[in-house]
Amino acid sequence: MDVTPPKNEEAPHIAHHETTTPSPEMQDRIALAEDARLATIEEHNLTFFEAVKRYPKACFWGIAVSLVVILDGYDTALIGSLFAFPAFQKQFGHETSPGSGNYQLEAKWQTALGISGPLGNLVGIYINAYMTEKWGHKKTCLLTLVYLTGMLFIPFFSKSVEVLFVGELLCGLAWGVFTTLAPAYVSEIAPVVLRSYLETYVVLCWGIGQFVATGILDSLNKRTGDLAWRIPLAVQWVWPVLITPLLIFAPESPWWLVRKGRIQEAEKSMKRLTSSTDPDHAKKAVALMVHTTELEVTMSEGASYIDCFRGTNAWRTEIGCIVWTSQVLCGFAITSYATYFYEQMSVGQSGLHFICTLLSVLITGNYGRRSILFWGYAGMAGCMLVIGIIACVPKQTSGLGYGESALYLLWYVFYELTVGPLAFIIVGEISSTRLRSKSISLGRNAYNVANIFSSVVAPYTLNPGQGDWKGKTAFLAAGCGFVIFIWAYFRLPESRGRTYEELDILFSRNLKAREFKDAVIDSAGAEAITKQG
Repeated sequence: MDVTPPKNEEAPHIAHHETTTPSPEMQDRIALAEDARLATIEEHNLTFFEAVKRYPKACFWGIAVSLVVILDGYDTALIGSLFAFPAFQKQFGHETSPGSGNYQLEAKWQTALGISGPLGNLVGIYINAYMTEKWGHKKTCLLTLVYLTGMLFIPFFSKSVEVLFVGELLCGLAWGVFTTLAPAYVSEIAPVVLRSYLETYVVLCWGIGQFVATGILDSLNKRTGDLAWRIPLAVQWVWPVLITPLLIFAPESPWWLVRKGRIQEAEKSMKRLTSSTDPDHAKKAVALMVHTTELEVTMSEGASYIDCFRGTNAWRTEIGCIVWTSQVLCGFAITSYATYFYEQMSVGQSGLHFICTLLSVLITGNYGRRSILFWGYAGMAGCMLVIGIIACVPKQTSGLGYGESALYLLWYVFYELTVGPLAFIIVGEISSTRLRSKSISLGRNAYNVANIFSSVVAPYTLNPGQGDWKGKTAFLAAGCGFVIFIWAYFRLPESRGRTYEELDILFSRNLKAREFKDAVIDSAGAEAITKQG
């Protein structure tokens, strides 16, 4: 007798196992992972022109928010140049000798005013990290513009150098917010292929501010009376008046909304940033943000400043701090006193900044971050080395002086084509999304500290009455450049063309810096990391 169960009796048992369906929660997670995967594929397949066509609104709002950086660039060029204005010297300085009619600002106040903005930046940058995470990029930017509009009255109506210092210090808080908010906002609304272009525009805005300032100062340098120095200060009111009405309509960063758990609002914001005909495009893009955020939660304990120094985040923080600090170290002391080598450089250098920054998009948009910085560090260190060698020639001539000036300008071209824009690009994309504002704050303040240190040390190394190193100071800059070049080989990974989720995965694998470029992430990579977390 055949006791084997009939096939038709066995079938229901088998069918029962095959048709078991996942729970609704699991189905949602599977759908989320699939949408994130499709969004990643779309990001990688986008060309530059396709991205511009699909994200014209993101480009517009990135450009609009970046305009606030003009204020920092403007003031950077403004305050130091005002020291040479006779009307400014008369108002805030002391007569060099009784009855001479010549006035001069005391050296201590020149130094104090020179570092008032950077000191304000130091505090403002940390304020931005707190405000942005609490209220978002848009509200933070608008509140800061209102604050700055009020603070500008202090330096404009100041009658003593002490009040002017306080005014510049308080205004510096706002500029600190702007210099970190703009690159963070741009990095969160731009698709991968457009990140370098829009971050480079942030740098361009800083140069526009300097260029406008030098132009205005040049037109007023022969004018007498208080208006000679008050007009340049008053021009700063123009920017908040122009920018504030525009930013009222700006969309909030969808990444920030995702971090706050406001998924539907993030999708609405994403729709305002794109012109895609795909009705599910915003949903898929936000799914990638949610997936990335969840991945980062499994890989780290929190989103505080302490977390910036834990695990692989410590490496990412190191990269941001050193890349931004390298802007100062590769021209240590020399760049603080560029006119020491090349008189009447300010307007020409501002124009060179504008042109080279425009040209830099052809490099940063088409080549890897790592290789560009290698060439930049090598080129800048080489220029400084030759300047130092020329300075060692016993008999200095005007020809050698012109040679030093030409080499400095060549150094500046290397800087503007490589390290200048790439520092903003790398700092904006290398950090985890949950720690971005804090990582950018740490990086920018590392730059500010290095800049203050360089500005203080420069007079003691360059001036005849002190170290009297003159052009030999370039050896210090060259040495710093070569050290950073070596650091970059071992510690700077390639981040071009990677989504933020892919960067999270690559850092979690503890790869060597040079292995990032060719590392392959399969479709199951994120899921594997999540399970390990």
